[in-house]
Amino acid sequence: MHAMILTFVIPAVALIFTVAFFGLWWNNRKRIHVLAFSACFASIAIGVAFNIWVSANVGLPGIVFYHLLSMAGLLAMMWGLTVRHGQKAPIGAYGATALFTCAILWIASAAGEVSAMKMAQNTNSALIMAMMATNLWHYSKDHWADRALIWVLSFLALFGFVRPLLTELSDVLFGSGEAGAATLTSIHALVLAVLLTLMALCLAAMVISDNMDQQRHEAAFDPLSGVRMRGGFESDAKALLRYAREEGVTVSLIVVDIDHFKAVNDAFGHVAGDRVIAGFGKMLGQMTRGRDITGRVGGEEFCILVWNCNLTQAAKMSERIRRAFAASSHCKENHNVRCTASFGIAEAERDEGYSALFERADAALYRAKRAGRNRVAADGELETDTSETVVDFAPRASLVQRG
Repeated sequence: MHAMILTFVIPAVALIFTVAFFGLWWNNRKRIHVLAFSACFASIAIGVAFNIWVSANVGLPGIVFYHLLSMAGLLAMMWGLTVRHGQKAPIGAYGATALFTCAILWIASAAGEVSAMKMAQNTNSALIMAMMATNLWHYSKDHWADRALIWVLSFLALFGFVRPLLTELSDVLFGSGEAGAATLTSIHALVLAVLLTLMALCLAAMVISDNMDQQRHEAAFDPLSGVRMRGGFESDAKALLRYAREEGVTVSLIVVDIDHFKAVNDAFGHVAGDRVIAGFGKMLGQMTRGRDITGRVGGEEFCILVWNCNLTQAAKMSERIRRAFAASSHCKENHNVRCTASFGIAEAERDEGYSALFERADAALYRAKRAGRNRVAADGELETDTSETVVDFAPRASLVQRG
């Protein structure tokens, strides 16, 4: 009786987590891998329930169908974990091993080799569990839930390898007859129920952690331009400045202001202005490097903290961005809205804080604006030559090129 009750626990637990993961996916349907976790536990629930109530009545086809359901659940979880980490899961290869195992089960069952059936079934499941643990180890182990899941999958794999041996030694370890068989069934059911619950809790913790990270990202980044908002930028910039001092790396700050931005809003509306901001933010993402930090610190004002870059190099980078932005257009109905930007740069001095560095770069920006806009000005003597290009645009007549 106790063994039967424990056996029923597994499909009940799997069904609970099927609903839980479906609810987490429904709350954020862009995360398709969460739906795969729900499918995994649905397959486990259906498979175990089928094995308890139906399999004994249908014979060999039922054994094969139960194994296919179990493998479908494991492959769904493997696919979900790899998609979560932006990888491609070898579903075809593992699916082929599952089908091969089904063929072995069919042959072993037809020959009456119960031990061979259990060995094939458990070994195949254990191998897939071990592969998932290994892949997860390579993908990520930064979060505690990832590390915990690696251990749980490892224990499940170990249990899959050991389970056939326990079955063979059942008479020796637990006694012969129905009592020994019931004890072994109870142990199997209890271990599986505990490990499946722990696996589900680890997966749930990963999903919830991912959602929290996404919310923090959305709170820190400007949805229009795609770069950090002022608070996030300043916090990250201060941290990077401290790290640069410790490592002895040169960093420079670039402050950018889009010229005559108010005139764009007045002439073409805020939708056109939003397109200009979005276009400039996208351009910054394409023209800066991974260690650089970008942020929108005002309505049309941006900052770039450039890693391992002195004043001269920062000026060249600013000039490239300036030229690219001046050459770009932002469509509004039959108009191509063209804007320019002014740049001020400063190289961080030893032990200089963010506020002092920003003040010097901002002062250079105002020098560029006073000199006619659409140019780069640097703290000190350095200033780029923009004589080959149009230095400034009139607020109305040059802001738009008729299509």
